Amino acid sequence: MEFMKSRLMRIYDRLLRCFGPRGWWPGDTTFEVMVGAILTQNTAWQ
Repeated sequence: MEFMKSRLMRIYDRLLRCFGPRGWWPGDTTFEVMVGAILTQNTAWQ
């Protein structure tokens, strides 16, 4: 689990450096924003 968290944080950091902060996602921590974005990808809004 720690390896996966570390890997996801590296991906998040790289995207943040490339695109900058967006400020639109309602998460209190970086990890909440990252996990929420991943989980939302598999949601059907119907």
